Amino acid sequence: MLARSARRLPGESIGSLAHHVQAAVDPTANIVTISASASTPERAARTANVVAGAFLARERAAEIARIVSAEKRLKAAIAGLKGTPGGAAQIALIRERLSELSVSEATAGSELQLADPAHPPATADSPRPLRNAGFAFVAALFVAMLVALGRERIAPRIGEPRELERLTGYPILSEIPQQPRRLFRDPQAALREREAHEALAAVVAAHLPPQRQHLLMLTSPAADEAKARVTAGLSRALAQAGETALVIDADLRRPALEQLFGMEPAPGLAELLAAARQGDSEAAGEMIVEPPLSASPRRTGSLAVLGAGEAASPALVTEDALRILFDELARTGFTCVILNGPPLLGYPECRAWARHVDALVVVSRPDRLHPSDAFELRNQLDLVGTPVLGNVVVGGS
Repeated sequence: MLARSARRLPGESIGSLAHHVQAAVDPTANIVTISASASTPERAARTANVVAGAFLARERAAEIARIVSAEKRLKAAIAGLKGTPGGAAQIALIRERLSELSVSEATAGSELQLADPAHPPATADSPRPLRNAGFAFVAALFVAMLVALGRERIAPRIGEPRELERLTGYPILSEIPQQPRRLFRDPQAALREREAHEALAAVVAAHLPPQRQHLLMLTSPAADEAKARVTAGLSRALAQAGETALVIDADLRRPALEQLFGMEPAPGLAELLAAARQGDSEAAGEMIVEPPLSASPRRTGSLAVLGAGEAASPALVTEDALRILFDELARTGFTCVILNGPPLLGYPECRAWARHVDALVVVSRPDRLHPSDAFELRNQLDLVGTPVLGNVVVGGS
């Protein structure tokens, strides 16, 4: 961005711009402030405006590139599904996603605009010690008032899925309706939730590369029971679509899959990792139940569940133990392994799990997510390096 700006500013270089241009982000207001210093007011204003223009152009180009890449993957998925059993239904869902991407491409960059161009100041901005001291005093009082009111009362949340997509840089794969808290389940609400999971399974299957076994992990920005519900629903839908699936509860701090599947507490992942830490790969492998053999010549799906275990603890997650676990999983007949992974923000073991899977899906509730958390989520996903298929929004209609 600085290199592009330097070409439009005679006498400037990347080094000089880096020294004279500053940028600050206000995530609570979704505002980026760019300021520049120079020997004349006119040059300072021009520098700030040129850098802002370069930033907007880069963001729009990056958004278009992400959309074009997603369109190519979906079109390739459609070509691969033609003529396959059940392919017509999946193709219809993928084409709906393509239509949404076309709309996003047409409006790419519209979410980020230049709100207030720089104008040459009438007086020098600094040094002005008396004014700065007054501002600092007022600002300190204001910050103290905000802290007293509390972050939960004043910090805004992300309102729309489109905003989450823009802040994280990853597309929305599906919107899962939130089940109301009632004594008895609403059959219509349960049907809508199941259909949403089936649509998500079709999109996920289209994004995964063709290979014998897929390893997929669902994570979330923070601890949330919705992640486990989406993991369970997606696993069922993939099994119904023909996958020989194994779902593993890898969230060892807040295990939930056993309860969701109506299982009694039993030895599971924790005991498997404990054996793997001792180097006993044979005992670890014996704890993974092989999928049932199908008597039908046609491909039929199945679903097995590996709970967190009776001694669940994140301390069991070590690189050697995970290596043995995933080596043993590769020897099984499962075509798809889905992990209910730990949250990403503040849970270091999440990165260890993420390094061993093929792709990640992020489950979020925008109404509970601060813009600053979305920025941090994007940074953490970039550090992990594992491909991210996109966001799943919980609480959609």
